[in-house]
Amino acid sequence: MVNGDNIFKRIETVKDKLTTKQRRLAQYISANYKMVAFYNSTELARAANVSGSTVIRFAEELGYSGFPQMQSALHSIVQMEINTLEVFSNNALPDVYAKKESFFQSGIYDFHKVEREFSRESFDKAVDLLLKQQNVYVVGFQGSSFLADYMAYSLSKIRKNVYDINQWSNAVFSTTSSQMMEKDVALIYVFPRFPVMTLKLAKYFHANHVPIICITSKSENSISKLADITIHMDVEYKNYIEHLCPVLYVSEVLVEEISHKSREQSIQQLECFEQYVKQNHIFCRMEDENSD
Repeated sequence: MVNGDNIFKRIETVKDKLTTKQRRLAQYISANYKMVAFYNSTELARAANVSGSTVIRFAEELGYSGFPQMQSALHSIVQMEINTLEVFSNNALPDVYAKKESFFQSGIYDFHKVEREFSRESFDKAVDLLLKQQNVYVVGFQGSSFLADYMAYSLSKIRKNVYDINQWSNAVFSTTSSQMMEKDVALIYVFPRFPVMTLKLAKYFHANHVPIICITSKSENSISKLADITIHMDVEYKNYIEHLCPVLYVSEVLVEEISHKSREQSIQQLECFEQYVKQNHIFCRMEDENSD
């Protein structure tokens, strides 16, 4: 258990006020929080041998609006601790997908949840910063590397000087240290469990006074603390692969918003892009597909 996490602080604060059943529930949650994060209220009540109403009252006693908010607090902890093997193992977590009516239900739920808590203010600030800075470094390692790839590719079609950093190499520093960095910005994707190299690079940008836009999960982390702008997205680590579809969509909307605010520049850059792909035969043509 991570010491100092909010839900455990709350339990410690109110423990003397709890009823016997609530104490039993608190002990069960503390001992099994990685599994409890994926239980619904009925499953938790059954596992802890208490009533459903005890679960609800316990959440309210801790200061949460209800069980879902308490569960969200547990999710924030679990996302930073749980590993792929634990999530994949049938013995570690209940089969939360067995009751789903379709393959897409969980993803749809995630989109709605992100939408409810999405900060338009942070989004607009990120758009403005990505517009005005000269060089943009898009950073994403491991499970977030595809986000960096896609964002850098899409953004480079509408503006110049976009650099994709998705692996650790000397090229990172030859690119960033070859110029003054006061006109740069770093867009960093940070989702649990993010590699140490992501933090190292964030610290490097921070030390060189490069503003950082952090797109991350709801829980606070060491990189979001360094960031000038943080776009929090309440996505959960519920499977052995992360649920990052909403993050990909927000990345698309970021690019779209930037293109609208710099329409003339975007058109010019798109014309250059189309000319480049045509001259270098980047994409397959119909005659290429039909040729032997």
